[in-house]
Amino acid sequence: MKELNKVRRFIYNCKKCGVCGNKVTAKVPYVCPVRQASPGFEHFYARGKIIIAQGVLEGRFPLSPDLITALYSCTLCGNCTTQCGTTDSDTGEQMVATTKIVEAMRSDVLAEHPEWVPESYRQVLRATQQYDNPWAMPRASREKWYRGLDLIDARREPADIVLFTGCTIPSSPELSERAKKAVMILNRAGIRVGVLGKDEVCCGSVQRKIGDKACADELMRRNIATLNRTGCSKVVTLCAGCYTTLHHEYKAAGTPLSATVCHIVTLLSELLKNKKLTLTRSQHRTIAYHDPCHLGRHAGIFNPPRDILRAIPSITLVERRATREHTICCGAGGGMRLFEGGRLAVAMGEQALAAARQAGAHALVTACPFCETNLAAAAQTSADPLPVFDIVDLVYDALGA
Repeated sequence: MKELNKVRRFIYNCKKCGVCGNKVTAKVPYVCPVRQASPGFEHFYARGKIIIAQGVLEGRFPLSPDLITALYSCTLCGNCTTQCGTTDSDTGEQMVATTKIVEAMRSDVLAEHPEWVPESYRQVLRATQQYDNPWAMPRASREKWYRGLDLIDARREPADIVLFTGCTIPSSPELSERAKKAVMILNRAGIRVGVLGKDEVCCGSVQRKIGDKACADELMRRNIATLNRTGCSKVVTLCAGCYTTLHHEYKAAGTPLSATVCHIVTLLSELLKNKKLTLTRSQHRTIAYHDPCHLGRHAGIFNPPRDILRAIPSITLVERRATREHTICCGAGGGMRLFEGGRLAVAMGEQALAAARQAGAHALVTACPFCETNLAAAAQTSADPLPVFDIVDLVYDALGA
């Protein structure tokens, strides 16, 4: 258990108090979304997973296929760590980082017993090896979505700002429209972004969450080399998972990414504040904003998307009971869309939508393609589906003629 031994301090710092699964306050009506959407047994939330990890380290629990349910029934959203709240007073480091424990166990099981890992996860890893992305999307597809747009091929011309599209957006015609709108919005602000086309490979977030650290590291190395060659000063992402991966892992690599990294919401917020963009077309919507875990809880980006939404004429922004760092996970994180056919992922998405309805929202807005896809899938299970938008959609519509 090579990787699990690296995080053993987090395991033994846990006092088994159960706050990670049972804390209920006015701002935190739940802690673990998986526990809420499942039968709720101990192994479905953090304390149970930590007990299992300790038992494995001490040789009391042998590795077995039965552990798979505990390892992969987790969105890695980090709310358990937020609610635990124990930090080292000297370093400020979280003392019980459940996501790191789960990722380490997944990595060890994949390395030692890959046959126990569900086929849906192994298929994603095989697709990555063949296509450089988890969705088996031909490499040339990365160049289809931007044909006819006013941008720069950063492989051949200097580009100060490069748009890192990610894998999920080009994989779907509906999501590809999001990237097109983002480019046109930035054009309106006088910005021509660069793209990497098929030279951009997956950021590695999905593979790392599944447990293939070596694959994630290799993808990271290739992207860093490609981006650094462009000489760009800023990389803009459209995906929350891409943002945290580039901002944290790529910056900490042996040969780090030289450019700064920002998510599109941060850039749009700055452009609005600096009067480079003006939103004039009214929307007449009452909406709730869904904080993606990667963007909010993991990166602390809470205000920019709300500032953008408040700048749209006739938008009424309402907040759910659990919001910002306490937000409910959409259900798609940590590979949960692949777990047991996505059943639990959709159930968690239904919880997020129900919370928005309770807040009086008539639509839910987010800033991550994973969140959008799973929330939209959950909405279709309702007799009265709540519309789900990406924030780029609303900004584009509000630009006017």
